[in-house]
Amino acid sequence: MMDVQQLGSARWSWDADGVVTVTLDDPGRTANMLNRRHYDGLDACLDDLGRRLDRLRGVVLTSAKRSFIAGPDFEPGEITPDEAAATYDLLTPLRDQARRLETLGRPVAAALNGSALGGGFELALACHYRVGRNDPSVIWALAETGMGLLPAGGGTVRATRMFGIAATVLDIVGPGTAYHPAQALAAGLVDELADDVVAAARAWVLAQPAGPFVQRWERPGYEIPGGTAEPPGLAEEVRRRSAGSPVQALANVLEVAVRGAAVPLEEAFEIETAACRALLSAPEFPALAHLFFAMRATAATPAAAPPAAGASELRAFPQIVANPLAAVFFAPDAPVVEITDAGRIPEVRAGGGIPVLVRGGDASFVQTLLDAGPDPAAMAAAARRVLDDGLQIDPAAGDVASVLAAGFPAWTGGVLHAGGAR
Repeated sequence: MMDVQQLGSARWSWDADGVVTVTLDDPGRTANMLNRRHYDGLDACLDDLGRRLDRLRGVVLTSAKRSFIAGPDFEPGEITPDEAAATYDLLTPLRDQARRLETLGRPVAAALNGSALGGGFELALACHYRVGRNDPSVIWALAETGMGLLPAGGGTVRATRMFGIAATVLDIVGPGTAYHPAQALAAGLVDELADDVVAAARAWVLAQPAGPFVQRWERPGYEIPGGTAEPPGLAEEVRRRSAGSPVQALANVLEVAVRGAAVPLEEAFEIETAACRALLSAPEFPALAHLFFAMRATAATPAAAPPAAGASELRAFPQIVANPLAAVFFAPDAPVVEITDAGRIPEVRAGGGIPVLVRGGDASFVQTLLDAGPDPAAMAAAARRVLDDGLQIDPAAGDVASVLAAGFPAWTGGVLHAGGAR
């Protein structure tokens, strides 16, 4: 008979072979969050595994939600501002808990049944093996730099040990690259793709030798790809990519990767967490966080309104800014499409566009910003003028459009958030 226990967001079951399947299922939420319920549940699970280590063969970590952990598909009303703030107080406990899972001494496989972003994918990297769902709509990313932060749950440190300093800074963590399954497999972020991720993860666990098990980069003789010294020219490339922006996330990723590669893991984790806490107090962080939530709100499929009588105008604009968080929610070539009829939102979404509902005038919001740009103050003033003239625009979509299609600075959170609206 299977032994099943549950606490907080974690439910774990022992099978006859000693494999424990840990299923994350945050009560009342559409997605798992790295919150107190998650921490308490996984902590109780790890306590139980430690007490019965002699019969533990290995662990499969998965989710009961359509995504793995975090991600863009929980409803904004599900998490309060106080809970969001408290999540940052859990930075160190969650980091240490991931380390506890990693050093359990038995093989741990992540069964990624859906998307995993930020801290969720950091937890997956703490597992020894990752099986991803073979679904092109799924995305895995360490996307914290899009909000002016960097991974603080061990993600930067582990990526550096897995892929080397240069790849971590320029390809994975630094740009916050969003990987679909085939890309993630080719890059080595996941080890296997499968339709039944839990079965594949369990099969891998059972195929590992019995006895103590550690991460490959903690085995004798392991060397970080490219070595522990800062690659020549890397700092110059980081300065080039950061030119004109006050956001220091990329420079901090470089510092953490270089310093962390040269010291023991525990010291590297402390370097990473300290760097993230410094970025949390940066003046750009609130605006970048606002832009993240605006993108998520715009990407959500809204209820269709009845179409207005007659044909309504569509005005399409290409994305001119490669924003890392935008790649999480929208296709890189998705146009920003201004519409005057809410009934056309599903049509635009189905066609791969980013719908922006504009009413109350003939002016194009995006074109107005483009004509006024590139000076941010001039763009904000132009936005105020058209709004004063009666133009109405959804604030979240307006901010997304101003950044992606008009090039307004992302670190201001979008032209409306930055003061374009009264």
